[in-house]
Amino acid sequence: MSENVAPCEDFLKELVAIPSVTGSEGLIKEHLIDKFSRLGFDTKVQHVDGDRYNVVGSLGEGPIKLMLCTHEDVIPSLDENKWTTPPFEPSARDGRIYGRGATDAKGSLAAMMEAMVRLKGKKFDGSVAIAAVVEEETGRSIGARKLLTEYRPEMAIIGEPTDLRVAVAHKGALRPAITVHGMAAHASSPGRGINAIAAMGKLLVTLNSYAYRVSKNKDPLLGRSSSEATMIRGGERINVIPEQCTVCIDRRLVSNETIDDAYHDLQMVVKRFSRKHRVPAEIELLSSYPPSSTPVSEPIVKMSSSVLSDLSLNPEPNGFPAGCDMWAFRAQNIPTAVIGPGSIQQAHVIDEYIEIAELRKAVDVYERLLLKASE
Repeated sequence: MSENVAPCEDFLKELVAIPSVTGSEGLIKEHLIDKFSRLGFDTKVQHVDGDRYNVVGSLGEGPIKLMLCTHEDVIPSLDENKWTTPPFEPSARDGRIYGRGATDAKGSLAAMMEAMVRLKGKKFDGSVAIAAVVEEETGRSIGARKLLTEYRPEMAIIGEPTDLRVAVAHKGALRPAITVHGMAAHASSPGRGINAIAAMGKLLVTLNSYAYRVSKNKDPLLGRSSSEATMIRGGERINVIPEQCTVCIDRRLVSNETIDDAYHDLQMVVKRFSRKHRVPAEIELLSSYPPSSTPVSEPIVKMSSSVLSDLSLNPEPNGFPAGCDMWAFRAQNIPTAVIGPGSIQQAHVIDEYIEIAELRKAVDVYERLLLKASE
């Protein structure tokens, strides 16, 4: 390793080079087990499903005072031809490391790993731990929920790209699929059928009005609620009137909203549309998770703000506009904050990158959090 390269940089490059797209986290399992063990952590694996495992490393003995947790999975590369360099071939240039997952959230994982290494040999009151979990990107937090069936840390930090701010809340989401039903016919005689795609066009207008309505709901930490059509599919052949068309919705929730109320509201929108246009339509909830928050009075928040202030970083608590595994920890009443290097604006984009200077600073943040928690 070059004298000018911090371990976290090498760690990150190794992690990015493994294409652990959601569902394929088995590709990174052995690397994490070997790396955690070589770094001197007491390493344990937890089976989730198939070839997917959570990997946990700890230092010290006794109750876990603080657990650093982030996810192994990344989203697909999208159109690889649009990347300047291949998405799973990490590239360091212009003070940045490029590659899928560099910001979301392997940068956090790499910085957590180096922070833990710095603590080797120190005496702890209890123990500290790092956890790499599967399947966060779908919003189902399968890995985090499984983790918490065996582990119960006193406090937790979730690694996500927060620009090294301490986030005490995140948005929730529900993701329904809405299907409009038509009637197939030969495209040369369209009047004999009912075009489901044409009907969906009308529904999209209705959904735009719905999105405008919910966007008026504003949260002081999380910003506005939102609803966006993000996927659509319909039709079987170019010469057949389509009998079915489905749109998927990403509906983001802020702190004063619930999954049940938001889903019922959307159900009524679909029901009224179906009745008005005399087109059968149905809605199915594919996945959901609630908005979540931790009171600023909790020690984990005060400790985080103190550490950030000591490092000349912004100590003011804020909100994380996306989703993350925090909700799974808060469902178990574990005080939790979200802190990590990188910008959420770099998540899920072509040419994703993280600033090396911020990655290194994150190591200092995590190290000090671990020390304070174990004093």
